[in-house]
Amino acid sequence: MSQVLRAMKVIGVIENQDVIKKILKHLGLWEIKQRPPPKSTGPPKPFEYSIDHSVSQLPASDKWLAAGHFSVIDPVYPEASAS
Repeated sequence: MSQVLRAMKVIGVIENQDVIKKILKHLGLWEIKQRPPPKSTGPPKPFEYSIDHSVSQLPASDKWLAAGHFSVIDPVYPEASAS
């Protein structure tokens, strides 16, 4: 079966709540059971951050940075990085 997507028009509106309930009951859609809440396994555990300094690509000394061997220039605001 092929599907053709076209604009849809509203051809009627049912406002009477009793009629709506009767139609939905007939279709088996009036009383839809809600899904139970997920089972709790206790309070959420806080995320723990850890840094592995063994994989750092920078030297451990701040003197290297102070000597001007490393600089970052922001491509959007390069004038902010100028000394």
